[in-house]
Amino acid sequence: MPPDHSLDRPLLGYIKGSNLAVAVDAGSSSAHISLFYSELEKAGLPLPVLTVLTHSHWDHSFGLSAIHGLSIANCATYGHLVDDMNASREVLFHSYISEEYSFLRKEYPSPDSIIISLPDISFMDHLMIDAGGLAVELFQVPSPHTDDSTLVFIPSEGVLFIGDASSGEILSDKDLESGGRYEKSSLEAFISALKDIGAETVIHSHAEPVSAEEEISYLEGILAEF
Repeated sequence: MPPDHSLDRPLLGYIKGSNLAVAVDAGSSSAHISLFYSELEKAGLPLPVLTVLTHSHWDHSFGLSAIHGLSIANCATYGHLVDDMNASREVLFHSYISEEYSFLRKEYPSPDSIIISLPDISFMDHLMIDAGGLAVELFQVPSPHTDDSTLVFIPSEGVLFIGDASSGEILSDKDLESGGRYEKSSLEAFISALKDIGAETVIHSHAEPVSAEEEISYLEGILAEF
């Protein structure tokens, strides 16, 4: 399901094997997940048995309580969601809202309306899922955006879901305008991971899909500026 820029909702992915379906990301709210599932039902597709989180940021994980089936995330994502669960809802609510970035308020009218759930399964580094005639690989990789990025790769299709992993770190409203702050070593490591995986198509959460060649070229251009 494509991203919704009016709410800053990310793309939600769907991968169907002969035995099970895998979703990519849990969305920003139960309303986001409900819309996703209604579109699947209209298309005559079964609901996902597994939902993979690409990282812990609210727009990718706060719909977790409403998903069908089980969820999976890397151990770092699990830890961040534990921190969010234990934090004051008031503090958490306002940590995601600023003058220029108020999308969370459109999903949640008040702090106490936020429900945070933890993934059912956690992994470290790499995991292979057999969806039935279709392999789905999960890679935990360094990323300039966050320290808990998971990439979701379908080798037979050459398709790689990267979440927000190629974006810079967002620490201020100015970062939103510029695309984020990049740190050299994490950017180098992410580019290396992309090359090693060998995907053909890269699917971003908030932008149009591009070829892996285009993605690597773009990121190497940023790296050349250091």
